[in-house]
Amino acid sequence: MQALLPVGKRVVWITSADVAGALPANKAHTLLGQECDVLVFDAHSGFNVNAFAAVSGTLCGGGMLYLLTPPLDEWATFADPDYRRFIPHPYQPADVQGRFLQRFVRMLRDGCRSDFSPTVGLKPDLQSVAVTTIVQAVVPLVLTADRGRGKSAALGLAASQLRASGKRVLLTAPSRATVATVFKHAELPPHFFAPDELLQTLPEGEVLLVDEAAAIPIPLLLKMLAHYPRCVFSTTLHGYEGSGRGFALRFQKALDARASAWQAVRLHQPMRWAEHDPLEHFINQSLLLNADLAPFTPCGGRVGDGGNGTKDRQLDRDELAENEPLLRQLFGLLITAHYQTRPSDLRQMLDAPDISIHVLEQHGVIVAVALLSREGGLDEELTAAIHAGTRRPHGHPVPQTLTFHAQIPRAAELVCERVMRIAVDPTVQNQGLGAQLLQHLLGFAAQQQADYVGVSYALTPELQRFWERAGFVLARVGHRQDTASGSRSVVQVKALSAAAQQLFKGL
Repeated sequence: MQALLPVGKRVVWITSADVAGALPANKAHTLLGQECDVLVFDAHSGFNVNAFAAVSGTLCGGGMLYLLTPPLDEWATFADPDYRRFIPHPYQPADVQGRFLQRFVRMLRDGCRSDFSPTVGLKPDLQSVAVTTIVQAVVPLVLTADRGRGKSAALGLAASQLRASGKRVLLTAPSRATVATVFKHAELPPHFFAPDELLQTLPEGEVLLVDEAAAIPIPLLLKMLAHYPRCVFSTTLHGYEGSGRGFALRFQKALDARASAWQAVRLHQPMRWAEHDPLEHFINQSLLLNADLAPFTPCGGRVGDGGNGTKDRQLDRDELAENEPLLRQLFGLLITAHYQTRPSDLRQMLDAPDISIHVLEQHGVIVAVALLSREGGLDEELTAAIHAGTRRPHGHPVPQTLTFHAQIPRAAELVCERVMRIAVDPTVQNQGLGAQLLQHLLGFAAQQQADYVGVSYALTPELQRFWERAGFVLARVGHRQDTASGSRSVVQVKALSAAAQQLFKGL
């Protein structure tokens, strides 16, 4: 393979094999902000779809992507090493049915050329309207773009101009690694603060730049805006780490109420390839990076009596993997509702053992979705080892945290249905649809003879009230605050069986 690669070009290998200069998939994020002419992605080492989506954006127009796979007819049955990231004990990679890969191979065969060549386009001048607008903005500014459009580079260039004019510029983001591209393009770099540090110390600054704002909870962004009126909120709308679309819907509504004169700038032109590039299109489609909410017109009627036209049901994952419009509807809603949804979530949703998918539909459109994961049911010896802190088998997060952290000795022996995600279309929120779907989940869990239903989330008063209204009780509050949200994680449970009622008595 190496002998076939072009000479004099920058070649990047993503593999765990012994190749000079190669990076394993879990280090692929270190390439963000860089460029390459040839990308070789070795799926035999594990098809890490997050890494694949991220590094594909480093290819220049006219470059080449080589995807090394098992024979396509056999790939879906290949025991992919990457499965170990999401399959729970005691499952093995051979136990995964490979729905995601069946779909991916089908899309490869249906519409993609084998050379994956990005088309060449003219690079936009970053010293353009976006940079000028950032520098001149005196009201809150929202800068959005799909991945690869140069928004972080624009922030870096604008920061340099602002600092050259004597302004003190602050920068925040979910992590410092997130803003590597900002610093790369800033000759006069801004002062970086993590979100929690920024709000605790409130350093002096005249302009605040917020990169990847969609990954920071909106209440924190509004606190930043209250102290730093001259803010630039930048985020990716469609990308490998999700959910800018949901951010746009929710945050812009909040801005309308607090700073109605805010400005919006959208970057369209890709930096490294031409618009409408076939490689970008294939990756967006196959990994659902560009999935959006389905168009929906709410109708009247009272929730819970059938008058609102909703129907709850469990989806068959084999059928879902074959039904592209339905899959896009479902994943688009998850992306909109959750601040960070990645391609790996799509793969886990389709392939992880013991996951079930449940929806509320109204006139054929999904208006609410929930994912359940069946956990626990571990033997007495393993549960005792978890309780003692000597074993930590992969998966089973709620039963394990109850057994070890909350010191509830038999919690991992009992069977738990964990609510992984629950999301409602923003256009019909606060109408009881989430509660309606949750009642369906409780009924399903009881039918499946689960002992209890559990959920873990970042604590907010609104969420706590939602779960308490459904009869969930608080089982554990985390000791540490999340650095981005400033919230503590909590676990709540609802007992279904007599054994669980006895175990959780007194919570």
